[in-house]
Amino acid sequence: MIFETRIARLLFPSVIVKTPAEGIHLTFDDGPHPSATPAVLEILKKRNIHATFFLLGRNVEQYPDIARQVVSEGHQIGNHSYLHANLFFKSTSFVRQQINQAGETIEKNLGTKAGYFRPPYGYLNFQILKILKEKELKCVLWNIDSKDYCSNKQEIDNRIPDQISNGSILLFHDNHHTASKVHTYLPDILDKLLEKKYIFKRL
Repeated sequence: MIFETRIARLLFPSVIVKTPAEGIHLTFDDGPHPSATPAVLEILKKRNIHATFFLLGRNVEQYPDIARQVVSEGHQIGNHSYLHANLFFKSTSFVRQQINQAGETIEKNLGTKAGYFRPPYGYLNFQILKILKEKELKCVLWNIDSKDYCSNKQEIDNRIPDQISNGSILLFHDNHHTASKVHTYLPDILDKLLEKKYIFKRL
């Protein structure tokens, strides 16, 4: 994330970094992916956990059946832009196009609208927030980043604190970086959190 959590809260008070919920929020970025997303869905299904998936428009177009499976299994969806481009230094028209095209693709293929948006890489500025306000989309970041796309199991485990507080938003990925290893870390992390009696909630 381009800003630390504390700074993000100060600069962008309308952005959701943590919620007041009595539970924690599991989120996945970059899907749907042909192998990573089904693997994640199977892991979640076995534990009766529901999450929020921030989908890329181009991936929804390429793998609509997998995107529909995400919805059919009770998970929440969000808009993660169309191409996963860094929106921070882009023109207003480009940012609006990325958000609109992803939203339209999601609605066309899934029959539902995404009410949340997560900017690629967490890069955020006032221009993006203004467009999100126009589109009535809530911006969601996170306060716990697993960095699963570039880490091994031990490193990921070390980034998930023993005492997660209610309202925490955990960031994971279902993409080509995690496809071959998600089964090595996600089940153990979820089982440990379940043992600690954490309740998983959609946003």
